[in-house]
Amino acid sequence: MRDPHAQYLELRKKSGPYFIEKYNAWALVHFDDIWKVSVEHEADMTFTAGQPLTNVLLNEPVPHAFPSMDLSEHRKWRRIVHADYTKSNVESDRPRIEALARELLAPLVERGRFDFYTDYVNRLFAINAGHNLGLGRDESIEWRRLIDETMHRETGQVGTSSPRNHAAAMALFGQLHAYVEGLRRNPERAGGHIRKYLEAEVDGRRLENQDIVSLLVIFLTVGSGTTPNVCAGAVYYLAQHPDQQQAVLGDRSLTPRAFFEAARYDQPTNILCRRAIRDIPVGGETIRAGQNILMVYASGNRDEAEFERAGEFDIFRSCPRDLTYGIGGHKCLGMHLATMAGTIALDEFFRISGRYRVDSANCTRAYGEFLSGFDHVPVELGA
Repeated sequence: MRDPHAQYLELRKKSGPYFIEKYNAWALVHFDDIWKVSVEHEADMTFTAGQPLTNVLLNEPVPHAFPSMDLSEHRKWRRIVHADYTKSNVESDRPRIEALARELLAPLVERGRFDFYTDYVNRLFAINAGHNLGLGRDESIEWRRLIDETMHRETGQVGTSSPRNHAAAMALFGQLHAYVEGLRRNPERAGGHIRKYLEAEVDGRRLENQDIVSLLVIFLTVGSGTTPNVCAGAVYYLAQHPDQQQAVLGDRSLTPRAFFEAARYDQPTNILCRRAIRDIPVGGETIRAGQNILMVYASGNRDEAEFERAGEFDIFRSCPRDLTYGIGGHKCLGMHLATMAGTIALDEFFRISGRYRVDSANCTRAYGEFLSGFDHVPVELGA
């Protein structure tokens, strides 16, 4: 729940997937198993049971939105905003994101010591995700905070079952429903993706208020909840490898390498799930129709059979394949934006950081089964 990599290393010593009787589920921990099932058997799985473990294994409610639709429906609703995420189109956002990063860093530079995750990248990506949805800064930051509260786990907690989770969910969904109802009355106030989805019609169907609310939550969650972890990991691991830190600070064209290696080494999307609708052979076993499938991406991205010295952080490695953004028809819609914005966030930090130091003793990692990575990285700027 906090740092699974030692356990994943042990699991990879056995070939093939693992059966988890309690959840009637198979865990795929090897890169090639995940890759082959995703590429060759996507039509043999359904996404309608949800992708987070809490949906598939604990039967928590599944939001009606394109990430939890099977491929034909998924493509129809994803296509509405697909053009916004092409590599050429996200590039037009570069000046705005660079300016936002510099604005957020300016007061932090004066302090000299701050939390790289909470004070900088978490705010940057919450604001940017909100911008893409047509939201203001305060709304974006507050609703991202409530999303974090709905996903918060106490040690040993199973699912989103605590009073803290429920209180945050009530506040979040109450505010979002009121916001969407306000847009229905005044559609000229809608912007970004939400304007497109309010106006969209697919196969004669328009989205209802609850559908729009689900999309707001999903875009805010994935738009500001994985790339900040990658950036925080990059800053942390570079500080643990002084030679690589010095190389990046001396040649910032290496910044994308640091971003991608941090994503591989400490994959933020720990596990996503599917459910088999037909039998699927994998690794000498057979996943039966109706059984659940855990795609353990964080394990696959450290698989020694795919990556030489997989357990070492090395920005100079070459990776012909990886699972950073998933694989198949549900591959991350925002991959080009995440790569560009993540690289910008790091590059702007390196521009002002000098030989920075990380207070490792006070770094913490998120506790949860879905997203993984650092959520506190105190840094002190160097000369």
